[in-house]
Amino acid sequence: MSSTESIELTNRTRNDLENNSTRSFDSVVISLRGAASEEVPEQEEEYYPDGGIEAYLVIAGSFLGLVVNLGIINSIGAIQAYVSTHQLALVSASSISWIFSIYLSLAYITGIFVGPMFDRHGPLQLLLAATAFIFIGLMSLASSIEVYQFIMSFVALGLGNGLGMTPLIGIISHWFLKRRGNFTGVATSGGSVGGLAFPLMLRHSYAAFGFTWAIRIFAFTCLACMLLSIILVKGRFKSTSSSDQHFNSKWDKFKHKLTLKNLKLNDAKYNFVVAGSFFTELSLVLLLTYFPTYAIAQGVSESTALLLLTVWNGFGILGRWVPSYASDHIGHFNINIVMLIIYSICIYVMWLPFGYNTKVLFAFASFGGFCQGSISSLLPACLSQITPVNEIGYKFGVLNSFLSIANLFGIPLASTVIGNGSVHHYNNFVILVGLISIAGTIFWYCSRYAMVGFKLNAKV
Repeated sequence: MSSTESIELTNRTRNDLENNSTRSFDSVVISLRGAASEEVPEQEEEYYPDGGIEAYLVIAGSFLGLVVNLGIINSIGAIQAYVSTHQLALVSASSISWIFSIYLSLAYITGIFVGPMFDRHGPLQLLLAATAFIFIGLMSLASSIEVYQFIMSFVALGLGNGLGMTPLIGIISHWFLKRRGNFTGVATSGGSVGGLAFPLMLRHSYAAFGFTWAIRIFAFTCLACMLLSIILVKGRFKSTSSSDQHFNSKWDKFKHKLTLKNLKLNDAKYNFVVAGSFFTELSLVLLLTYFPTYAIAQGVSESTALLLLTVWNGFGILGRWVPSYASDHIGHFNINIVMLIIYSICIYVMWLPFGYNTKVLFAFASFGGFCQGSISSLLPACLSQITPVNEIGYKFGVLNSFLSIANLFGIPLASTVIGNGSVHHYNNFVILVGLISIAGTIFWYCSRYAMVGFKLNAKV
């Protein structure tokens, strides 16, 4: 690895590899070097397999789990578009929006609790619980008719996604270092595969079997993928508590954990990543949620609208593979910022002025899906680059808890902007999505600046 600027990860402490007890890091120091770059230390290369049958099986398990956990999130527009025009056709758009905003916020906010559990206990118990909640949520959704029934179903589904995402993504950092970006892209491409397959499956099943059996088939498909994931995913590191403090009550302990120091919000690089992810995720979630109904408002059929979502997720697979592979050579932050810039340009050059043209919508779905796939897969790689491996789960959980706020209030806000669903109101929505994406791009660049300043030739 060579460049004008580089980031050298140094492991200060390491337990005896022959000891069968749990191995943990005390700290990882991230430093910037201005001179000629060096190779990753030999002992650190040994510490991370970066390949081998065990590591590849873990990637396969993570992929299958994320087919479900991220695939459901990427397919939410296929469910939202159907229930909005069938079971909940007489319910206001703002009321429907709260169903999906609560679901998405739960899928992310649970990360603040799940992250430390993953760091301390590993992935098994979390994935078992996630599988149960996802299956229960989907089976309940199949029989839902009233608003409160949909809310309860999506609460269970959101808890399941929240329990599953952090361990499935965090586990990659246990096994890979030099090729972390590449294999993070491979594993998280499961989300695009799910987002590609699930709308097609639902599109066919709605017509062939009706909503109830379509969702039940969906539920059993997700159950099979999650069970295989549980078998294949295996952790390597577990953290140990470094605090011997005693608290008078659980409330005092909880307040202590919410201090800036314990939330890890005293690092500028991390803070800017959190802010950039907040706005970027909000932009992407709003787009994926309302893109099918936007197309319908422009005169596209419901079937074609679901096909647009499928194209989006199909190109997202390439977006998770190609840029992630390049990021291991060029820099995770560098590639992520470039993809964010392209994503924002596509919104204002293609979607906003030519959204009435079906061919342009398919072109935008292709470019936008490619960018979204890259942005989503590079977030964990960027976070791993500035985070000790035994804190990955916790920091990813804290970040997701902030994303949950965006999801909770973002979707109802967007439904207010969309209003009666006219083309004019949807164009205002497109402008909002674009402005939010630009804000996210700025914060991501600020994080890069906190690491290397204005030096454009630095591999970061």
